[in-house]
Amino acid sequence: MPMLHPVALALLTLLPLPAKGAPRPPDTACVALLLPSVEGVEDVTAVATSVRAVFESYLTGPSIKSVMLDAKLASQATQEARQKECETILTVTVTRKASGNGGSKVGTVARVAGSTAAYVPLPNYGAAIAVGAARSGADAVASVASTTHAKDEMQMTYKVTTADGAPILALKSESVKAKSDGEDILTPLIARASEAVATAVTKK
Repeated sequence: MPMLHPVALALLTLLPLPAKGAPRPPDTACVALLLPSVEGVEDVTAVATSVRAVFESYLTGPSIKSVMLDAKLASQATQEARQKECETILTVTVTRKASGNGGSKVGTVARVAGSTAAYVPLPNYGAAIAVGAARSGADAVASVASTTHAKDEMQMTYKVTTADGAPILALKSESVKAKSDGEDILTPLIARASEAVATAVTKK
């Protein structure tokens, strides 16, 4: 069984248990999360799954919740979102561009998490499965950071639409370059995107 980095382990011991049976307000906003499209990495599925897990951890709180979509096809994802009573859909694309300074592609997710895990929010709202997803996401994002080289660039585009395709948040694009080896440039992008998404979907 993989061992957690001491920083991640210490963080998890402080995590409060999810409240049981606590009802959500009827006006809680919901965001359905498609599996992100990821380019420039070797383990596409692992990184995409991790990015989505971190988005879920950010988009979980007293007035917002998020649900994972299993469907890969857009038409099926729309139906699934409606079945899960969550008709607001987040679509994300992540692209890593290596600087060439020792830069191979981001490899397979490592077994040991780095200190990046401390910066990924672990939710205390909702089901325990959301907490578990955030933990695994923290591990994988830490692994991505460990293989990042100075001047590597991470780009993210994202948009929020209704199940009918109507725009809620128009397509936005952000990017950041690493200033040093081992820098986590992915989590800040997810955090900024999550803030924009939460603002858009909770507007009255």
